[in-house]
Amino acid sequence: MALTADQSKRLERLRLRHSPTPRYSYSRFVRVMKILLPSLAAILLAVVVVWPKIRFDEAGFRIGFAKLTPDAVQTLAMVNARYFGLDRDNRPFTITSDRAVQEDAQPDTIDLDQPKADFTTKDGSGVFVQGDRGYYHQKAQLLDLVGNVSLYHDKGYELHTERAEVDLADSSARGDVPVHGQGPQGLLEGQGFRIRDKGADVLVTGRSALTLKAAGGSGRADGKTTGTGK
Repeated sequence: MALTADQSKRLERLRLRHSPTPRYSYSRFVRVMKILLPSLAAILLAVVVVWPKIRFDEAGFRIGFAKLTPDAVQTLAMVNARYFGLDRDNRPFTITSDRAVQEDAQPDTIDLDQPKADFTTKDGSGVFVQGDRGYYHQKAQLLDLVGNVSLYHDKGYELHTERAEVDLADSSARGDVPVHGQGPQGLLEGQGFRIRDKGADVLVTGRSALTLKAAGGSGRADGKTTGTGK
């Protein structure tokens, strides 16, 4: 049914009367935002707090901490271990190893794989020792080396043996099995060695032999000098 002109005008006046004005729409938008924005901020804050606590059961690699009692821990192990200490005269020494293991039954002794140690002697010379295995006694500051033991001294000594004991508290070392190497004067062989007087003296002990270098610094003397030492 078609509307008359009067009816159309009345309908248009009613539509204009009930339609929101731009100013009214803007005010309504502001009121809504005042409620919505704080609500969104509260939701985001809750997500940030709760998210780290959410546990996912997806399969994959996981990192966690085992709940072990003290009785369940029999050994303590460390890879690329490094230990720093001071001798009786407050000179520093360092022990490093590829792996260090401390047994619960012997807490004072640490087993070392590929140990290396360096210390400074009384006269300021540096000493470096290494071996296949080692046992460090913490209280006594003693390092026992076993297998392919090598010792290098700043004064030009290089010794090789199978066993050695290094007293890091006194900056000294000793060995009682065959030793060979070289020193400033030539090649050395003996039944043992001593680094004593806090590193000032290096001695080859037992029935020993010294192959002297030639006077010009190259070549060797015709014979060997042999002797005994303690």
